[in-house]
Amino acid sequence: MTQCYDYRQLAVPEELKKWRFPESQIDEELEALARDHSSEQQMEGPVKDGHSVQCTCLKDEKGNWEGRTVLLYPGRSLPGAQEAEQAVLGKRQGETFSCQLKARTLVLKVEKVVEKRTLTVGDTLVGLLGLPGVETVEDYRRWYHEKHDQAYRDKASIRICQFWLEAILRESTFDVDEAEKAAWCHHQAKTRYDALEAAGVDPKKQPDGTSLTEEETMKVMEQEQEKYYLPNVIYCYFCEKDGFSVTEEDMEEMVRQMAAERKEDVEELKKQADFEIFKSVKLQEHTFHMLMREANTYLEV
Repeated sequence: MTQCYDYRQLAVPEELKKWRFPESQIDEELEALARDHSSEQQMEGPVKDGHSVQCTCLKDEKGNWEGRTVLLYPGRSLPGAQEAEQAVLGKRQGETFSCQLKARTLVLKVEKVVEKRTLTVGDTLVGLLGLPGVETVEDYRRWYHEKHDQAYRDKASIRICQFWLEAILRESTFDVDEAEKAAWCHHQAKTRYDALEAAGVDPKKQPDGTSLTEEETMKVMEQEQEKYYLPNVIYCYFCEKDGFSVTEEDMEEMVRQMAAERKEDVEELKKQADFEIFKSVKLQEHTFHMLMREANTYLEV
């Protein structure tokens, strides 16, 4: 890169500065938790409005419902079931009754009566969550913001970074060494090609079912990597400017940590690791972290 565009001269659009989520999002979360913590309890007492009743059809004047399970929901006045919902009221498990259901005359036996106990959003619900120091709805709102605000700020900062990087890519001046670019794209493509093969995927097979030769496939994959070359140049520029570098020792440390977490052999994982890919990822990460610190100062207060 011979000249990097000064992204700081750009006015950050107001919509990119916004990061706060609406309080209604917390309301929806609480309502979902209330539904999750609601329970069903089998009842031995008489059927009441709001119960769910499982019945077995003992007799059907038309014949083909006998032996079937029939579910009734008294109090809901479902079309065609109003009379049956009224008829089952007061019945207990094991009792039988006659009713009209969808223009059929049936004899039903009550098999099970269930009462759904629905929790409402309130301090009782919050207490059931078992969150340390969270006992009321207001406590939960505070806890939710503590847990999620930073993630939303980070997402907004990333959007600002992407806005800046797009402008840098568009407006900067680059003196591209075509041989270096070709080598970089070839390496990225070959690494991806080998990874697909190792995963049991044939990289030569195309979405339409046809197949290319290995040479043709590599050419297509190299062309796909070209759009990532200049962004990588930008990451290198910012990291060098910030005094950040990536070494093979860094990759080896990452491999050791990964091996310990996965309980796998370090040497085997080393064979799978590729320094250039690792370096590209780390340079991108550092560039974003560096720009995010600056982008954070643009966010709405």
